Amino acid sequence: MAIDFAAIMFALGKARKIRYVPDGSAMKKEQFNFMLDIVRSQPWLADKTEELKHVLYSDCQCDTSRKLVSEIVNRFLYVSREENYRLLTGMAQEIVSEYSAREASTLIAALGVSSGVDSSQHVAYSLKPILEQKKWRRHMAVSDSSAAYRKGKNTGHNQIILVDEFVGSGQTVITQVKSIRAQFESAKAVDYNISVKVLVSTEIGLKNVMAAGIPITAQSLVKKGIDDYYSIQEASCYRDLMRSIEGNLSTEYLGRAMPSLGYNDAQATYCRQDGNTPNSVFPIFWWAFDKHNQDRCVLMIRAMGDA
Repeated sequence: MAIDFAAIMFALGKARKIRYVPDGSAMKKEQFNFMLDIVRSQPWLADKTEELKHVLYSDCQCDTSRKLVSEIVNRFLYVSREENYRLLTGMAQEIVSEYSAREASTLIAALGVSSGVDSSQHVAYSLKPILEQKKWRRHMAVSDSSAAYRKGKNTGHNQIILVDEFVGSGQTVITQVKSIRAQFESAKAVDYNISVKVLVSTEIGLKNVMAAGIPITAQSLVKKGIDDYYSIQEASCYRDLMRSIEGNLSTEYLGRAMPSLGYNDAQATYCRQDGNTPNSVFPIFWWAFDKHNQDRCVLMIRAMGDA
């Protein structure tokens, strides 16, 4: 007798795409139930069942690897549009509360650098109407953090807040803050302050940034998908297993290496609805090409121009 998966998914309020047929022509019962458990835990995957099936039963070649991947998937923080707005509102309120006496000297800058577009610019732009609702109007906002010093030096906006969507290893934050500080130091300026605010960060990334002497806050935190959930010995074995699974992926794209375990070994477990998946996330979920350089069926999307 077929399982009424459609009724279950309707109760979850999600799409109904997984189909179990008793003769096995669509999906074996064991596979079906395994995937069903994952979708129950992560309902946003209800529209991605073909992609989920691919990573579990094409990329993974044994039950142990499937178990590892399923456990990592179940650890993901998925941020919906509504949750993203809640995080943005939390960031805006934090800014207003902390800088209430310094509004006219505050400069909010997207952490990103260069003429390219990235999620930090999306965050900086999205903050504008939220801050307006809070009657916060005298600050300055820029879309490129490398321009923070130049934009603020003649206007007195020397309280710099760098904003971004996500921090993985923290290295990008550390590098950019060092660059901005060098600009001030070169001009022999001492009356300035730089802090960082992000929507989501890995715990290790937050610690790395703080250890570099940079004030940073995050609205939500995620753990390393492997290292923070297993003993040292188990984690070592599971990292090796994940690297084995990654053997199904191409090793590079246009000269950029596939970031094994996520950029700088971040092992990130985060994705946002409609978002560009960070390269800190395990590449098995988003790297677009297999070892034969053919397009893969990916569970999450990242523009490969940003790979």
